[in-house]
Amino acid sequence: MNTFLGVVPSESKMALPRFRTKEGERVVDLRRIVYLSAKSNYTQFYMEDGEEVITSHSLNIYVELLEQYGFIRIHKSHLVNGYHLKNCRLRPDRALKLPNGSVIEVARRRYLELKKKVKSQRLSS
Repeated sequence: MNTFLGVVPSESKMALPRFRTKEGERVVDLRRIVYLSAKSNYTQFYMEDGEEVITSHSLNIYVELLEQYGFIRIHKSHLVNGYHLKNCRLRPDRALKLPNGSVIEVARRRYLELKKKVKSQRLSS
């Protein structure tokens, strides 16, 4: 089975690279991730329960890895889980309000595409 950074394509769980606990490598259900944010050469994961996890890989690594699972790059510094879009609100000032209350900027060139995706998510749910 082909895996990359601990992700098995047929599963919805992912082992976060370089995030180890006393029990070993951490496994996270992808649906728990609300969004990812670039922090220099690190990536910060924001979970739906408020937990935040930092990994030592750049956001570009996760973009390549997670887009096939419905994650959407909305800005050079942000990757949002499409699973949570139905609970998000797109603001006219090109910002996305997330279910946890966070507001993140949407790139000017990605705003219209994201607007279509948010609308289609709401219609399909």
